[in-house]
Amino acid sequence: MIDITRAIMSLTPNAQWAVRGDEVVWLDEEQAQPTEEEIVQKIAELEYTEEVEVYKKVRAKAYPVMSEQLDKIFHEGIDEWKAEIQAIKDAHPKAVIDNDTLTSRKSQALFDHQLKKYTKAIERLAQYIVADGREEVIESQATGEKILNEETGVVDDVMDDIVTALAIDPVEPTITRVVISDDLDADPTEETIENPLITQDNAERADAQEIVDATPQPVIDEYNS
Repeated sequence: MIDITRAIMSLTPNAQWAVRGDEVVWLDEEQAQPTEEEIVQKIAELEYTEEVEVYKKVRAKAYPVMSEQLDKIFHEGIDEWKAEIQAIKDAHPKAVIDNDTLTSRKSQALFDHQLKKYTKAIERLAQYIVADGREEVIESQATGEKILNEETGVVDDVMDDIVTALAIDPVEPTITRVVISDDLDADPTEETIENPLITQDNAERADAQEIVDATPQPVIDEYNS
């Protein structure tokens, strides 16, 4: 399985970077950090190349060890040795990369990546707005019991209103924090700022909306299908 580290090493040889959890920390000042799109397509390319070149590993296992090959040459001659090696090559023929297949693999990898990002962004936007809170959500659901409808003669489900999501109060729009000056003789002061929970929520929603806006229509159509 090709991972992100191999993809980055292939895209930017000798670059300086580190991986912390799922985050790539770029440390190189000469080479630009590859985009997510470039990385997923490079992974697809490396995986396909590895599949194509699997014949090399199979051949290597099929070849006799070198001492046996030399012994065969000594006792049976070079022609017999060539015949044996050629038989192995014929049994495991060389494979080459098909450019159309490679292009298709990379396109599919990019499409899948965009669909995953779009799905995650839509789910994020569907969450309640922290500054507004959320009202209690009540849905009518079947209880599992049945009752005969005397008018229609049909057995219907017994329904009941169920709370599926509790109400959440909006957070305070601002907070007051203490500010300590670099001047040790100065008294601490207070300042009022936007509630960090609102700031974070707005930033995450903006990032999600940006992803949604940039998603190609075919990806959106696949999500909606």
